[in-house]
Amino acid sequence: MPALMQKLALGTGVLALLAVLLPPLAGSAQHLFAAHMMQHLLIITVAAPLLVLSGAFAAVERSSWGQSLAHPVPAWLAFVGVFLFWHWPVAFRWAAENESTRLLENGSILVTAILFWSVALSPRRPDDLSYGARALFVMTAAVATDLPGVIMVFAPRAFCAMPREDAALWNLTPLQDQQIAGMLMWVPANLVFFGIATWLFGRWIADAAQHDRSSPSTHLVIS
Repeated sequence: MPALMQKLALGTGVLALLAVLLPPLAGSAQHLFAAHMMQHLLIITVAAPLLVLSGAFAAVERSSWGQSLAHPVPAWLAFVGVFLFWHWPVAFRWAAENESTRLLENGSILVTAILFWSVALSPRRPDDLSYGARALFVMTAAVATDLPGVIMVFAPRAFCAMPREDAALWNLTPLQDQQIAGMLMWVPANLVFFGIATWLFGRWIADAAQHDRSSPSTHLVIS
């Protein structure tokens, strides 16, 4: 990626993190579950992939321990596991009780999302996953993390609410708040995940076509 684009990616990623941590979103997230989900959405689909593309963690990725952590299997399991854990009502309600646990929640989501996107988006080396495998890596994570959002949208009652939930301030019922949160988790997140997976699949097709063009042709001559 050109240096200017890397700087833009870094700046935008940092701005996304500031939007998560500062008012008005941080304040609204204590009273509205949908705002809480918006924080997670910004971390996972904006901040983390842009920070990876900026090259901010290139030195860490090249280190021996960085390469072991950013291995496809542990990175996938860590990202999906942490995502599902923090969308368990008991867990996110506990995290919402004070500032330190809120930082723990958002920090763990950020770290595992960076690991995840490092596998999917870092410059490819010969021993890395192919672009086709990376596309599957992203798509399977999207499917696995869809489950909480789907449940929230179609549940007949509200079971996800912040400890200081006050959806009425936004003229919403707790169930409507939960449904909006589920839609945020389900639809916009999938647009990003499947958009990136489609781009990776296109890179895989392009690589295969380039390899075919550069390979010596074998001709069968019939006399």
